[in-house]
Amino acid sequence: MLTALNSAPVRAQDSAAAAVAERPVSSGVFSGKQAERGEGTYKTVCQACHAKSEYTGDKFKTSFVSKTAYDVFNQIRTTMPDDNPGSLERQEYVDLVAYIFSLNAYPAGEADLPADDDGLKKVRIDNPPPGLASLLTARPKAHPRVTFRK
Repeated sequence: MLTALNSAPVRAQDSAAAAVAERPVSSGVFSGKQAERGEGTYKTVCQACHAKSEYTGDKFKTSFVSKTAYDVFNQIRTTMPDDNPGSLERQEYVDLVAYIFSLNAYPAGEADLPADDDGLKKVRIDNPPPGLASLLTARPKAHPRVTFRK
C-alpha cells in the first residue's frame, strides 16, 4: 500500500514536467542553418513536384496548427518522395520540417529541431506569425484621388 501511495506523486510530477517541456514553434525551435539544409533538400528532392505554397498559409494552418512537429515529420517521411517514401535520411526529413517552419515565418532559434521522436512530439505548432510573404501578397489599396492618364 505504501508503494502505491509513493508512486502517485511521481507520476503527477512526470506529467507536469512533460507539459512544461513542450514548446511552441514560435519560440525558435530550429536553427537557421537547419532550415538552410532543409531548403537544399527541398530544392534537390521536392521542388520538381511541390510548390512552396503547398506548405504555407492557410494550407499549413489547416493541416498542422495544434499538432506537433512529429506529425509533420511523420507525414513527410511516410509519404515522400512519392516514388520512394522513407528513402531520405532521418535528418533530411527533420531539416525539411525546419524549412517548412521557416517558410511560415516562424523565427529560428539557436539549436536544431530535435531529430528523435520524443523531441519532435514536444514541439507544438502554434499559429504562424505574420510573415513577409503575407505582406508581399497583400494588395495595396489605391488612393481614391489617384488618377492615371495615358
